[in-house]
Amino acid sequence: MSLVPGIKDMHNPAIDNLVQASLRLEWISHEEITDIKPTQVDNVYNATRKYTLDDGEVKEMITLLCLGNSGECTQILVSEFARIYSLPTHTYNNGDSHFRRYKGWLDSRNGMIKGFTKSNDKYYMVADREFYYCYTRYGFCTACVILRCSPVWCICGHKELSDGWTSNDKQLDEFIKKSQLQTNSPNDAYLEWIPFDYINDREYGLFLSGLFLNGLPICRYVKLIPLEITDETRNLYYAEVNYLFMHHVY
Repeated sequence: MSLVPGIKDMHNPAIDNLVQASLRLEWISHEEITDIKPTQVDNVYNATRKYTLDDGEVKEMITLLCLGNSGECTQILVSEFARIYSLPTHTYNNGDSHFRRYKGWLDSRNGMIKGFTKSNDKYYMVADREFYYCYTRYGFCTACVILRCSPVWCICGHKELSDGWTSNDKQLDEFIKKSQLQTNSPNDAYLEWIPFDYINDREYGLFLSGLFLNGLPICRYVKLIPLEITDETRNLYYAEVNYLFMHHVY
């Protein structure tokens, strides 16, 4: 997949309107994007973006989503794309009493979307590499097709557990899913599997970054506690954690 130079011919009226309405999105030169490789998700690619700032060259790992070619990217298609990805994000600032965490989660998730680019007459959304996990960890709602910000609930109120993750421990997976299944509304607390590459070792300790988790900010200091359990003690351990979770988290 090759990239051709030139930026003046990149623009598409429908995408232009979305960029302007979103306030912070931009057109990104395809000359900055290299090493494009397909993923397990159709029309989604991983790539590298390189550009120069005043203090030197910046290299970022990114994700690209193909919207289609010039003929396909009509106002109708772009409007449906905006609905599915909840863009422009700021239009959701008025909140939703049914799902009070949604604004925070959406700000976090869509903060990873940088803008759009064009290559070989095809338009692409450009996002941070972490955005790729949204497809596998959350997926699209089967009721309204919106890309979810939660492994359990969609903003439309539909409850559906994501199966795009695993801890590689069957009992732990079941324990996490049980906490999700017993929620009665999007505002109930539940456990979630967090990939280890969301945990960064910063100067002052471990730092959690990525998506909003149970209403927590996008980044915060966390403590990792090893699960020192054996096959003989794990049932008792999960029973104790479940008791604490039910009586102190909710």
